Amino acid sequence: MKLYYSPGACSLASHIALIDEGIEHETVKVDLGEHKTEDGDDFYKISPRGYVPAIETEELGLLTENPAVLAYIAEKGDAAPGGQDRYKMLEWIGFTGTEVHGSYAPLFGGDSDDRKAKAKDQLVEKYRLAAELMDGSEWLVGDSPTVADNYLFVTLLWADKFGIELPAKLKEYRQRNMERDAVKKAMADEGLS
Repeated sequence: MKLYYSPGACSLASHIALIDEGIEHETVKVDLGEHKTEDGDDFYKISPRGYVPAIETEELGLLTENPAVLAYIAEKGDAAPGGQDRYKMLEWIGFTGTEVHGSYAPLFGGDSDDRKAKAKDQLVEKYRLAAELMDGSEWLVGDSPTVADNYLFVTLLWADKFGIELPAKLKEYRQRNMERDAVKKAMADEGLS
């Protein structure tokens, strides 16, 4: 399996999952500003969408989009929860992708200061809701981290970068994730630690 990633981007969630699941993989760094791989290849020719994560699989060929990639890795590694927990995991991936990750768009782009300030306010509310939805649990689903935790965790790294105030519960959650071996390794591999 081959993972196309950009350091610290949402593809970090997939990188963590691959390590967590013990799935043998190769990584290829992508410069998203230039849309070039570390070898100088045009990333649009590899993935027409032009963003990460993208994984090359034997069964499906190229797979993109966090919900699909994360669910695939969880199933491939046999760590996808079963029963209603599976749907809770997918629910959290959806919430993180649409409500949290999507709210960062003005901060990553060249939007006006007003739009950036509104995005930060929205993110404070989304994170407040996430902390509330966790309902006292240490992890998003069940008693241990899933691929959904990887995704929310990555956005919490962005919160630091953009100065977004987090609820204490999510600061503790972020720290718990930082202590995981797979997180440490993926971050080191991406030059983030």
